[in-house]
Amino acid sequence: MKIIFKTIANIILKNKMKIIAVLCLVAMFYGALAKSKKSDDNKVKIAVYYESLCPDSKAFITQQLAPVWRDFRGVVKVKLVPYGKSTHDKVNGKWQFNCHHGADECYGNKVQACILKDRSLQDTEKMELVICLMSQASPDKSLDTCLTQVNKMDESSKLKRCASGDQGDNLLATYGDKTDNVMRPLSFVPTVIINEKFDQTTQDEAFSNLKAAVCRVAPVKPSNC
Repeated sequence: MKIIFKTIANIILKNKMKIIAVLCLVAMFYGALAKSKKSDDNKVKIAVYYESLCPDSKAFITQQLAPVWRDFRGVVKVKLVPYGKSTHDKVNGKWQFNCHHGADECYGNKVQACILKDRSLQDTEKMELVICLMSQASPDKSLDTCLTQVNKMDESSKLKRCASGDQGDNLLATYGDKTDNVMRPLSFVPTVIINEKFDQTTQDEAFSNLKAAVCRVAPVKPSNC
């Protein structure tokens, strides 16, 4: 009988240690999450709703967003939504897209959607890839060029497979839903939203001088404002 009680006590003790370990991990996770959220609260949030073949989108991302993102690291948090004035509907269980600049833009949007959701790419690599693509004459055909620039050519086959298949369709449809929640259809591409609230005056300012818009609303003014 003593042996049985001792065995039961050992089992309880072992499980208790496991429970304590799990609780510690949970506490650490939520602590890190809270810290991350607090850090994000001090950042200027920039959401860009754009199209891969839109000249205005290309100009904004390369001439306005790129320098601000590089010069204001830790001050801004960027969200990219490649969809624009496209539409999407499901026909016989398959997503059908009608993109503002045609089928090539649909594919270009999917390529960037796949990049943005690729867990093996770091956020910095994703941004540099999008900036590189939008600086090319044909962003829909320049994936390998830009992957070479960030030394990520091993991602080429996976990203092309994503963009050409159901995964790319589903990602683009999701970005379409997010865009429609802002405005259906968008009145202007790119639409730029600062701190999660659309304002036409801020949109106009951000499009022509994103740095000024960021400096105006930043909780703590960066030294390069």
